[in-house]
Amino acid sequence: MGDLSYVGETGTGCRIYRETSGRYVVNHVQHPRGSTHAATLASAYATCQALEMDLMQTQMVVARP
Repeated sequence: MGDLSYVGETGTGCRIYRETSGRYVVNHVQHPRGSTHAATLASAYATCQALEMDLMQTQMVVARP
């Protein structure tokens, strides 16, 4: 992984950084998966959305009696 530049953040804790190589690094503070890579900024935001949906599903399963 190269040096990272901060790109943006969603309101739910998903952060996007850009490597010097041009790849995007996506990290969600609450997701156990850690960081993942994306080729474009659009796919980085889509990855954030997927991580957030995964977290919501996990929380719903845990909340069931």
